[in-house]
Amino acid sequence: MELQPTQNKQVTSNHEKILELKNLTIDFGGLRAVNNVNLTVNRGELRGLIGPNGAGKSTIFKLIMGIHSPTAGQVILKENDITKTSTWQRARLGIGIKMQIPGVFGELTGYENIRIAAQNYVVPNEIDEEINRLAKLVGIEHLLEHEVNNLSHGQQQWLEIAMTLSSKPELLLLDEPVAGMGPEETAFTAEIVQRLNKNGVSIIFIDHDMEFVRKISERVTVLHQGATFAEGSIAEIESNQEVIEIYLGSDVYEGA
Repeated sequence: MELQPTQNKQVTSNHEKILELKNLTIDFGGLRAVNNVNLTVNRGELRGLIGPNGAGKSTIFKLIMGIHSPTAGQVILKENDITKTSTWQRARLGIGIKMQIPGVFGELTGYENIRIAAQNYVVPNEIDEEINRLAKLVGIEHLLEHEVNNLSHGQQQWLEIAMTLSSKPELLLLDEPVAGMGPEETAFTAEIVQRLNKNGVSIIFIDHDMEFVRKISERVTVLHQGATFAEGSIAEIESNQEVIEIYLGSDVYEGA
C-alpha cells in the first residue's frame, strides 16, 4: 500500500504557539545530550523531528513530558512555563506521549487496555462510550476483543495510541510510530496520524522512515549532536547538502 501525501491539513490559528522550547539543555554526567535547543510548534501543526541516532530526539521528548529535568532552559506549553511541572500534571495540561516500545498489557484484551488508560479521565458510566470512541478514532474497533499478545507489533502500536488519546491531549508526541512495521501497517499509521491532526491534535513525531516523514510532515526539524541543525519544509530539508551529508546520505536522497 503506497503512502499518500497529507490531504486537508489543518490550518494553524494565527500561528498560535502550543509549545516552545527555549535554550533547552540537559547534561548526563559529562555528556551534553541536548544542547541549547530552541523549538516552536504552532497549534494544529504536524512536525517531524529527525536526525542520526544519538542526536537527542527521544531525550527532547522526555524533557517535554517531564520524564527528565533540564540542566538549563524552559519548556513552555500554551504560554505557561511547565519546566518544573510533574509528568502527570503535564498529561492533565494536554500533553500525551507514545514511546517507541508499546507499553501495553499483553494478557488483557484491547478493550481492557484502553479501559485501564481511560479510567483516570472518564467517569465510570461513560467509559464504555469513550473506549468505543477512541477505538473508532484510531480505526481499531475490530481489535477490542482480542488478547493483546495475539496482535501484531503494528496493532499494538495503534492500541497504545488509542490509550494515549484517553487523556485528550492537545499535543501528542510519537516516538518512532512506524519502527518495525511493513508497508501496509506504515500506511495505516500515516492515516491515523493525519486523522488525529485533522481532528485538532498538534503532533510531533520522531521517525527514521523518510518516506513516512516525507508524506505527512508539514515542517521538519533536524537534530545533530544534541543541537538544532536545520529546520524547514521537507523539500528544503531534502535539498540541504549538509543534512544529506550528516543524516540522509546520498543513496536516500537520490531515491527520494
